[in-house]
Amino acid sequence: MKNCILLAFLFLSLTIYGQEKIYFTKDFKEVKSADLATYYSTYEDIDGGTQRTTYNIDGTLKNSAQFSNMKRNIRNGTAKSWYKSGSIETVSFYVKNKLQGLQTRYYENGQIKRTENFDKNEFVDGKCFDEDGSEITFFPYYEKPEFPGGTKKFYKYIAQSFKMPNGAKGTIKVKFVVQADGKLREFEILEGLNYDMNVEVLRILHSSPPWTPGKIDGEIADISYSIPITIK
Repeated sequence: MKNCILLAFLFLSLTIYGQEKIYFTKDFKEVKSADLATYYSTYEDIDGGTQRTTYNIDGTLKNSAQFSNMKRNIRNGTAKSWYKSGSIETVSFYVKNKLQGLQTRYYENGQIKRTENFDKNEFVDGKCFDEDGSEITFFPYYEKPEFPGGTKKFYKYIAQSFKMPNGAKGTIKVKFVVQADGKLREFEILEGLNYDMNVEVLRILHSSPPWTPGKIDGEIADISYSIPITIK
């Protein structure tokens, strides 16, 4: 009888844990209360890992994903996302955190918008469709922003503009947003050397000529970008 009570208690504990809500802001920073949150997530143990399901604060589904290692954020299995209306938006599959096989994206009316095949995160081929289901010319879902002339020209610009404030050597990794108008904003030093070196890198980026903006699903968008700058 005691064993039965203990098993029942353990089962109840696991059920309660699985239903626990973790709250997040719109930038997915964890907060303690629903009043401060835009989303919340629940976590469930599954064979081989954990399934995380995220909801809008009103309870409508946002996305779900399976993880083999939740702490290291390693996706392994099916991932889905939904429109606010409840219609399915994407269905993807991951193996060891890499896209694998057919990935499908839908219009809100349920019609297939695009299909893309991946092999270990490498794009293989794909198709695009209009809202009536007719195939149209394929274009990449994601097109990253680019400095005018490309990456080599960017590093040449850095080298020519950089004024050494001190003798420190190493790599500064900086993150920023390339806006739809090509201007840079929201700078963040992810890995730095020292204050003066970090400020000099930010000065150069702030003065950068406009970039060619990136695109998401064919539409120009603000896109986060990070890049290492090595001081030798």
